[in-house]
Amino acid sequence: MTGNLSDAARRLMERRLAGLSAPVGKERDPRPERPPLAPAQRRLWFIHQLTQGSLAYNVPTAYRLRGPLDTEALERAVHLVVRRHEVLRTCYPADEQGEPFQRVLDTDAGPRTPVARHDLTSAADPVAEALRIAGSEADHRFRLDAEGPLRLWLATLGPDDHVLGIVVHHIAFDRESLAVLAGELSAAYRAEAAAGTPELPPLDAQYADFALWQSGLTGTQEYEKELGYWRETLGRLAPVLELPADHQRPKEPTYRAGEAAIHIDAETAERLRALSTERGASLFMTCLAAFQGLLSRYTAETALAVGCPVNGRAKVAYEGLIGFFANSLPIGVHLDDDPAFAAMVDRARESLLSAHAHQNVPFDRIVRELSPVRDLSRNPLVQVWFDLDAGDTGTAADLLALPGVRSEYFTEGRVRTRFDAEMHLGERADGTITGRLLYAQDLFAAETANGLCEHYANFLAAVAADPGLRLSRVPLFSARQRSTLLDDWSVGSG
Repeated sequence: MTGNLSDAARRLMERRLAGLSAPVGKERDPRPERPPLAPAQRRLWFIHQLTQGSLAYNVPTAYRLRGPLDTEALERAVHLVVRRHEVLRTCYPADEQGEPFQRVLDTDAGPRTPVARHDLTSAADPVAEALRIAGSEADHRFRLDAEGPLRLWLATLGPDDHVLGIVVHHIAFDRESLAVLAGELSAAYRAEAAAGTPELPPLDAQYADFALWQSGLTGTQEYEKELGYWRETLGRLAPVLELPADHQRPKEPTYRAGEAAIHIDAETAERLRALSTERGASLFMTCLAAFQGLLSRYTAETALAVGCPVNGRAKVAYEGLIGFFANSLPIGVHLDDDPAFAAMVDRARESLLSAHAHQNVPFDRIVRELSPVRDLSRNPLVQVWFDLDAGDTGTAADLLALPGVRSEYFTEGRVRTRFDAEMHLGERADGTITGRLLYAQDLFAAETANGLCEHYANFLAAVAADPGLRLSRVPLFSARQRSTLLDDWSVGSG
């Protein structure tokens, strides 16, 4: 794969840059000396304190860069991007009352962000050594009260062969941030390598401004109305969704995750798209409805919630910012009447639209309002996650676009999850839907996770062919699997 951005990624970057150039309507409000954390950040900060710096919220990314790389220009580009985004050089100490606040560690003219250099050209196996470094960096325990949330390293494997590694704490980063970081770092590198000036517009806001804005929503009439919606909607759902597990749940999770692949063929995917159009829904809604149905069959729960992401960049001025804007929406569903799948799609559509209309209430505030039993062994309110990305890879990350350099992902294979299970899907250019299930290895064996993916694919194929199927009648096994099971049963009972 080349280092060029895809057309979709380029359009996204152009939209962001155009949006950042738009006026915000007024001068930036003055900040207090100690800006508060955004509500979502506060939750991560307190979890960080409780778990002595859990690694679950580290976000590692690494790029293999093949070609004539100007390493000095790359480091200058990194420094420029970090200078633009205060959140990448912000720490979170506590005041005299134990309340966390934001402190920018240096000014725009401050010291450069260090990029740790590793010369691996004389190593017996440079790739293996780079993988070791990637794993070690991914396991860095951030001191959020005293250091910035960003670490970078650059390994030289050989002539024109490098690995750039980035580790960011989730308190300062979300999925959309990776696209912003990759786009700006690429633009800054192109300019630095050519001794020019990056054509990046000035930012109309910083993350601290968003945190102040969101904190200011609390207590308003509209905010209280939205909070009431969540109280009413989630109060009637099962407080815990317990998937059948292979291992006993530990008191404190390790967050180690396994991966299971899923593939939906183009014919089934096209039928699902047609069904979505017919029901006035998106493909996301239709696939979510099927996932909710599968979870209901697995757990025997008829009133359950699944977590879904929403991009909280609610203003134009926030669109081009790096930071933790993402919010978690608990999407509830009631299936006690054994509905036909078409009706399930309608319910998923209404639930998602209503949830998005009430997204200003942060997830941590919803948790506090409902006051579930506190349990460090599981995520509150939602234990299972669902996402479908419009990109053609099933992941949200963007590659770097550096002139003359081929870019691809480089991973040490270390995967983590904060949930019991996460389903991540993506639409591909060939019309198929592919993705992966991340599952907690503390709870599930690989065979169980693979089985769930097979059942989900079978569920989707069945309802795509017949949307009138009622939930209890949707087959989870393919015809081939049913035949195998019957044959095995016959042999075993003979």
